[in-house]
Amino acid sequence: MKQNKQIHRRDRREHRVLIILFLSAFSVISAVKGFVFTAADDGARITFTKEFPNSQPDYYSITVGEDGRTVYRTAPDDNAPLEFSISADTASEIFRLAEKLNWFKGGNVESHRRVANMGKKTLSYQTGGERHESVFNHTELPEALALTAIFERISSTEQHLIRLENLVRFDRLGIMKELLQVEMAVDQNRLLGTGQLVPILEKIRNNRSVANIAKERAVQILGKIQAGKQ
Repeated sequence: MKQNKQIHRRDRREHRVLIILFLSAFSVISAVKGFVFTAADDGARITFTKEFPNSQPDYYSITVGEDGRTVYRTAPDDNAPLEFSISADTASEIFRLAEKLNWFKGGNVESHRRVANMGKKTLSYQTGGERHESVFNHTELPEALALTAIFERISSTEQHLIRLENLVRFDRLGIMKELLQVEMAVDQNRLLGTGQLVPILEKIRNNRSVANIAKERAVQILGKIQAGKQ
């Protein structure tokens, strides 16, 4: 009888261990599925990557899905990328231009001219098990130039967002200088998806620890963004 009780207790312990292991595995799987794009995602997506050592930033990649879902990374192993959505019109234009370039098949985007190093840029298209890419330093193809310009404008917006969030946390005295750069970029149409900046600008406007002159500048930029000025 005593031996049977011991076996029963051991079986219960082993059962609890199996449950814990199962729940742990389920949690990991759920976390992986929480990312915007996964290895199992068959949806079409286009990725632009720029690697330019000693520049700011020296690396970034932007992945855009057909529905506008976007992931912005500042390192190849970035485990906490920015996830947001771009407008349907912008996503449609990106895929239209990529189709004009035959989805980057053949890698024929590079101009092969003798020009200065402008950063290694990669355009790639992936859907299901199909993947094509083109790597270039310089191009003269109108569609490739247009795609690069779109992605550069998206990156500029995200870089301003990252810097403002860091300044609010660690260096409030530097906020005004960054806001001047943001406003200049907005005025010169060098940003895309400026709605991404609205939450941080509102946070600056409502922060009692921020200088009034910076808060007033944030309000001014918000007005331009909300008026639709890109």
